[in-house]
Amino acid sequence: PSRPVFLFVSLSHRRKGLDVLLDIWPEVDADLWIVGKPPDLRQRRRIKQLGIGNRIRCIAAQSNLTALYQTADWFLHPTLYDACANTVLQSMACGLPGLISANDGAIDLLRDGANGFLLRQPRDPGAVLDGVRRALRSGGADREALGREARKAMLPLTWDAHVSAWLEVVGELRR
Repeated sequence: PSRPVFLFVSLSHRRKGLDVLLDIWPEVDADLWIVGKPPDLRQRRRIKQLGIGNRIRCIAAQSNLTALYQTADWFLHPTLYDACANTVLQSMACGLPGLISANDGAIDLLRDGANGFLLRQPRDPGAVLDGVRRALRSGGADREALGREARKAMLPLTWDAHVSAWLEVVGELRR
């Protein structure tokens, strides 16, 4: 793609923040890939009304997003609430830096400016636009460094480590 690509993955657009993204996208010189549930009629009309259809790509839900994570430049997750979105963890594991909502439990793994960017006010279009502009100002080398750090943050999160932690808890309970 000639423009940077922001990847938005959602089956619940209202909760995940698509409307905020559509509101700001006329101000953004980048493509937005919407993966998962297609935009509803109201959202499709909004895309047409805003004249941003040439920068929006809708991609059907799929079980393996690895290729998309590895193709996009940024992961964009302005959710109203998520306990800990798998898509955030998956994107980070693929080395894709993200703009992640402060309302997602996955931010416990995010270090703002080190392995991604924190969206402190994900429902405020101006604040989300500031975050997107911050990402776009980052050069390719900075974006790649953020992606490497995002991946490093995920490497310790293996099934072996998870099972070992549970066995330790069970062992402590048995004593």
